Amino acid sequence: CPVVVKAHPDHPGLSERVAGVLRRAAVERGLPAGVVGLVHGFEAGVALVGHPLVAAAGFTGSVRGGRALFDAAAARPVPIPFHGELGSLNPVVVTQAAASERAEEIGAGLAGSMTLGVGQFCVKPGLVLVPASPGGDRLVEALAGGVARAAAGVLLDGRMRDNFVAGVAERAGLAGVECPVVPGGEGERGVRAGFLTVPAGRLTEPGAHDVLLEECFGPVTVVARYGDPAEVDAVLARLPGNLTATVHLSAGESEGQGRAGELLARLTPLAGRVLVNGWPTGVAVAPAQHHGGPYPATTSTSTSVGATAIERWLRPVTYQHTPQALLPPELRDDNPLGLPRRVNGRLQH
Repeated sequence: CPVVVKAHPDHPGLSERVAGVLRRAAVERGLPAGVVGLVHGFEAGVALVGHPLVAAAGFTGSVRGGRALFDAAAARPVPIPFHGELGSLNPVVVTQAAASERAEEIGAGLAGSMTLGVGQFCVKPGLVLVPASPGGDRLVEALAGGVARAAAGVLLDGRMRDNFVAGVAERAGLAGVECPVVPGGEGERGVRAGFLTVPAGRLTEPGAHDVLLEECFGPVTVVARYGDPAEVDAVLARLPGNLTATVHLSAGESEGQGRAGELLARLTPLAGRVLVNGWPTGVAVAPAQHHGGPYPATTSTSTSVGATAIERWLRPVTYQHTPQALLPPELRDDNPLGLPRRVNGRLQH
């Protein structure tokens, strides 16, 4: 089945070179070079979604752009699957006990995670609920030190840089928001990392502070300081779907003490990947990887990274009462390809 890719406008030359590598690999495997196609331009991407020969589409980008393509795919005379990765805040909850027990470790880990790749990972932690306590204060101090030491960097393109600078300014201007380490532009093209703090109570009800619950692409995160667990629950109840959700627990909570189980249960409906005492940045092409989540993180239940990502482009078919000679080799009783598979529910190798 041929694949057509729309090149990113900021690296058209690299896109052409990668497409050339893929075409050569296809020929080496006995496939025509035309099995891989490449187009350029926004209009070409929109046209692909509406083309009658296109059977499925995938997208990574903004919520607004992805939703427009998703709606176009659904509005076709024959709708097609659309696998979109649109946006994710990737919330983190730090319990009171965890902050008291290892504030510096968590703060340093958060600094490394949110600045990795100049904050351009789609699983960057963008909202962190931290207790308003001495342990929480130590965590924020460690975060400030780590972020201040992060080198300035360059975002993928000028448009993203402009959006980052404008988004930071909008958020920093809200009542009650402080900037212990100020994020923003650096020179004509660069950006510097930073973070914002806000009382969690500002996020528990709809209002101007709702923008803090939206992804800001780049090296910035929002630290919401909470006074009691009820504020944590109220903020989590207002969040949309995410790729990841993380909770940091103390040693005792990791053994089931306190409300650790309740927190995990609250985070699970919010994300496709739930982490305990870790950081979400970075993904691996591995069988256990799941890179997807409830809308608007993704528009389907599939993963876009990992061994099962291919399922986005497959359509299940069952053959019933079909003679062995007419079955695909993968389904024949003698298993000529030697594939691992289940027969009558039992795994065979």
